[in-house]
Amino acid sequence: MSKGSKVSIEELFQIAGQLAVSEMVCAIVFEKSADPRLPGGLYLKARVASAHERKARKEGDWGRPWKIDIWSLDGSVIDDLMRDMERFKEKMTPEIREQIIDYKASIITAKHRTPMYSGYFIYRAFIDEGMSDPLQVTQYLVENGIQME
Repeated sequence: MSKGSKVSIEELFQIAGQLAVSEMVCAIVFEKSADPRLPGGLYLKARVASAHERKARKEGDWGRPWKIDIWSLDGSVIDDLMRDMERFKEKMTPEIREQIIDYKASIITAKHRTPMYSGYFIYRAFIDEGMSDPLQVTQYLVENGIQME
């Protein structure tokens, strides 16, 4: 299922350099994954500001810029993740989708996002575990190492 091989750190930095020349890219971050589900993973995040956002920033109303997440992972890790995504997609219903959206909205952090790495576990809680109680889902996230604010 996976295509190609893992991109090296050097290749990832070449990609970062190509992104950085864009006027719209305001920051680039590189990290080695600390997530045990992504062993050996390399992460590149480009923060992007649209023309409207750049104008708003000058006027003092910045908010959060858009970002582009780029991961370099071993093919076997990608295959495992894709199997999970396909399972989530197959089991998704309009009711579950609404519950997930409502739950995500209820746990937005001060940084205007859901807690780091929570998305996968939110889907597992609602889809694989059949949870619907927000307190139960939050406990499930905490049990899986998600830092809740």
